[in-house]
Amino acid sequence: MRKRQKTDRSRPVDPVVLERLRWCAHPRLYLAQLTESERAGLGDDPGVDAVVEHYLDRGGEAGPRICALFNPEWYAERLAELGLAVPDGEVPFLHWLTVGWERKVVPTPLFDPAWYLEHHPALRSHPRWVFHHYLTRGCYQPQWVPSPAGRHHGGAPDDDAARRQDPLFLPELLHLADEHDLRRTSWLEEGVLALLDKRRRIETDELREQIAKAAELEPRIHAAMRAELPTIAPPHAHPGGRMVDEVTAARASLGLGTEDTIDTIVLVPHCRMSGSARVAGLFTDAARAAGGADSVAVIATDLPAFERPELFPDDVRVFDLTRHIAGMAQPARRDLLHDLLRGLRPRQVVLINSLLGWQLVSELGDQLAEVMDVGAYLFTWELDEHGHPYGYPVGPFQHSFEHLSWVLFDSERMRSELVDRYLMHEEASRRLIFLRNPLAEWSVDVTGVFERRRAAGLPLRALWAGRFDRQKRFDLVVEIARMRPDLEICAWGKPVLRDLDLDPADLPPNIRLMGVYDGFDQLPLDEVDFLLYTSGWDGIPNVVLEGAQSGLPIVASAVGGVPEVVTPETGYPVADTDEPAAYVAAIERLLADPAAATRRSALLREQVHELFDPDAYRSTIAGLLEHGGAS
Repeated sequence: MRKRQKTDRSRPVDPVVLERLRWCAHPRLYLAQLTESERAGLGDDPGVDAVVEHYLDRGGEAGPRICALFNPEWYAERLAELGLAVPDGEVPFLHWLTVGWERKVVPTPLFDPAWYLEHHPALRSHPRWVFHHYLTRGCYQPQWVPSPAGRHHGGAPDDDAARRQDPLFLPELLHLADEHDLRRTSWLEEGVLALLDKRRRIETDELREQIAKAAELEPRIHAAMRAELPTIAPPHAHPGGRMVDEVTAARASLGLGTEDTIDTIVLVPHCRMSGSARVAGLFTDAARAAGGADSVAVIATDLPAFERPELFPDDVRVFDLTRHIAGMAQPARRDLLHDLLRGLRPRQVVLINSLLGWQLVSELGDQLAEVMDVGAYLFTWELDEHGHPYGYPVGPFQHSFEHLSWVLFDSERMRSELVDRYLMHEEASRRLIFLRNPLAEWSVDVTGVFERRRAAGLPLRALWAGRFDRQKRFDLVVEIARMRPDLEICAWGKPVLRDLDLDPADLPPNIRLMGVYDGFDQLPLDEVDFLLYTSGWDGIPNVVLEGAQSGLPIVASAVGGVPEVVTPETGYPVADTDEPAAYVAAIERLLADPAAATRRSALLREQVHELFDPDAYRSTIAGLLEHGGAS
């Protein structure tokens, strides 16, 4: 047996080879071949750089594959056709990155360059190697069919381009991983090889002659195979074949045996910087308080982004379903979630901005409601560029309402708008429950800061915090800054949806981009004069509540549920929400009477502490979970 080459890290890696290696690295495949201790050494969610470094340090020597599009035996066979071989002791994959790459040797049965060019003729003018196109682009987008064996996956689009290092077919490749030596092959590759062998057998001269005779009777036999319906080799690419295994894996990840159940399942899309993420954490904490840590679990359904785990109780189980449905198309994603929920048998499932959850209840809610209660949170409409409402309170709510036991609203206005919009009778409207989300207790109190700063003659400074997205109207902030060059605006946050054309290099000099923050109480609140809020639509935004709790004066757009908090008695609401001049006028009213600003902010702070009460919130949630909408 020949010894593998040890990768010598004392010599720098050729930058060209390193770049190719980074293009090819598929972290999930690599991690699946490591021992538990080796995976632990790489951390919870290692990225490409960590995996590449580990591979170069020791992985290449040990033998695990780092690239799902490299099959060592297939590569050896293709090299032999050229009269070449991998030298003794050299790592085959590193050999391919140099010799094989330069000779354009395709190292996997999953890709057929002739097929790829035939069915994607636009690539004939592509400046690079056609396999390079599939490796760096095609394997992440479902329209690029790589071979006669089809797409190798269920056809789902790339949900998160920022994390698209693992190709869409990787979940199929990892199916039944424990039954294959992933260092050399997989269920997917074996299935494709079987299909290719079958195609070779049916393309013999004898069979061609028989087909020609049959075509004399039925000419359509000779019709060309349609590129958009390639040959598929069931079951290797059929999502139904994965369903049982993925549900079993999901239960194991939640630490559940075959007979274990969870009382309450909370479905969230992800956990990024948003008010809905905070509410999901509040609800989960209340459910935990009512039934204990083992009674509740959180399932993320839409994007593999869980950036704010501190919002949830440490001892509550959180499960990332997105890693199990990657590469699946609808309705397979919906069906897997359905099977998982039916297998977990919760008494209730709660939707908190989960798109997949709303799709499930909209389409299969009758089946789900037979075995569990379904609840939901609704926060606000979305508005398109013409001002027309859309989002969860429109289509998904309409299609799902008959299956919902209760719906929570953090804004009385939002609840009333839905009752009026859908002409709800009293029995139906009782299932719509207004509940103020509680505020955390913290000691920051800057009441009177505006008055003190004005008396000291300090520069006028506003705090703005939120997502740099279309909803939050950062374009208004830019115009306000231009109209009031004496006003310094410290803007905290980052783009999330990236639906706003924002050029940081073209901002007025009196806008300072401060980055993201971990908590409102961590901001330098005693160094600003007031909170500026400019959202175009909203429920009751968390940042307004936290600003109210801190004692800052607030200038805010009077949208959604904001007027339930910021009134002419407690702050400076702006009715003409699309006009920068209206915000400037509110700021001038604030400047005209600093003592009045202190009185209003003190009253607001007192009101939010009284109304947004954690005990009342927990009591209501406990009643809902125990009795459903009838409580």
